[in-house]
Amino acid sequence: DWFALMNDKMGGDLAKIQIVGQYLIEVWKAAGMDLSNVVFKWASDEITQNANRYWPTMLDVARRFNITRIKKCCQIMGRMEGSLTSAQVLYPLMQCTDVFFLHADICQLGVDQRKVNMLAREYCDAAKIKRKPIILSHHMLYGLKAGQEKMSKSDPDSAVFMEDTIEDVERKIMAAYCPNKAEAEATGEAAVEVADAGKESMHLTEDTLKNPCLDYIEHIILSPPGATFTVGATTYTDFGTIKAAFLDGTISEAELKKGLIDELNKLLDPVRTHFTEDERAKGLLEQVRQFKKEAAEKPASASANEVRR
Repeated sequence: DWFALMNDKMGGDLAKIQIVGQYLIEVWKAAGMDLSNVVFKWASDEITQNANRYWPTMLDVARRFNITRIKKCCQIMGRMEGSLTSAQVLYPLMQCTDVFFLHADICQLGVDQRKVNMLAREYCDAAKIKRKPIILSHHMLYGLKAGQEKMSKSDPDSAVFMEDTIEDVERKIMAAYCPNKAEAEATGEAAVEVADAGKESMHLTEDTLKNPCLDYIEHIILSPPGATFTVGATTYTDFGTIKAAFLDGTISEAELKKGLIDELNKLLDPVRTHFTEDERAKGLLEQVRQFKKEAAEKPASASANEVRR
């Protein structure tokens, strides 16, 4: 919760942030996550209750790295260096500290977290800690719009969300960027902006096509063992065949998107059922939707003034 606060989520309202956290637990339950050996902890509680261990470690991490090195880690929040608040500079220091505070042997996070995870390994060298954490970085999904290296929480049409209705999924996927040819690389000022935000390291493999629909098929639909993808009367078992069929025109853009919509809705159906039938989950979802509505109605100029203050 404190990390969301540092990144100004929910307008910096800690009570709202914790409600969203409770909502996420319900999402994981509904999606079939085995919670029998899982313990959810609030960062605010754990750090406060163990302040004598946490803060000395954080201060030791902070004194061993200069501000330039820390700012390079700030892509974990999707921020460009020139737009960082002081709290957001603290974020990677505290995330690095968490690795040692939680005694984590493996850091299993998105590839956008790679730089701060490597900071933890560098800290081991500086502090002469022999057992370095293993870094396991995962693929980041593209945003659904052209040029989006990843989804944006501030843009509801940049991704399919767990609470999306059948109509939401269809609207978003049918409007999604879906090229069948590689895009040209950014140059000049645009390239500088991309590099500043750390987006050059947002993906694990080279991909010049950057098609979010294919990305969803490969990394969501086909990720479970034995998964298949059906287009019309043809069922595919491997991503390479699907991609090749789309690129040579065997599968049209409309057919690809229709198949993706069907498969996404199958995955989301249990989540929708849970948030319809479980009263606690239903109440949390209503609150989260109200928070989103309030954020959308808030004038952009107000947010800018808050940052300047």
